[in-house]
Amino acid sequence: MKIGIDIDEVVAGFIEKFLNYSNKKNKTSFTLQDVTNYNLRKTRVHKHKSREEDLLEISEFQNSEDFNLIELIEGAKNGLEKLSRDYEIYFITSRPEEIKEKTKDFFYNNFPENGYKFIFSGDVYGGKTKSQICNELEISLMVEDNPFYALDCAKKGIKTFLLDKPWNKNYEKHENIIKVNNWKEILEKLNVEREE
Repeated sequence: MKIGIDIDEVVAGFIEKFLNYSNKKNKTSFTLQDVTNYNLRKTRVHKHKSREEDLLEISEFQNSEDFNLIELIEGAKNGLEKLSRDYEIYFITSRPEEIKEKTKDFFYNNFPENGYKFIFSGDVYGGKTKSQICNELEISLMVEDNPFYALDCAKKGIKTFLLDKPWNKNYEKHENIIKVNNWKEILEKLNVEREE
């Protein structure tokens, strides 16, 4: 069975490191709890920024040393190592192609023994959606934190684990979306899935 897994906030703690970077640069003090929408311009964090300014600051962060300090989400290492025994894993991310090598380095440093596959959807920048990629690769399960991507996948018949985050508290319910609190719960629910 093939599983699609998002990278930022599912495997890698992007937002907290980005907020540290942004807070230093802009002399602000936002926390993870202030990110109530994945679109930062709809939160207090980037409320007064244009889409271009928003993407520019994220791009600056991705090219900074701070980006290299991103850490694994709790439970992700153990979870991925267990899943890779039974499943074919595809990391499907909306990160831009420009940081492909940095992304692969992050995984190689944390998982030197695994030959994971990466797909950079770049749909924020006009590429394919994650649901299109899942359907093309016949991926039947996606692990995601963005409620809009989760709903899109669910509507296309892809069972989706939505990892609980401040920005997906009010997600739109769908029979194919299963809310999970952490990696331990993902593993538990996958065992249930296999038994059914």
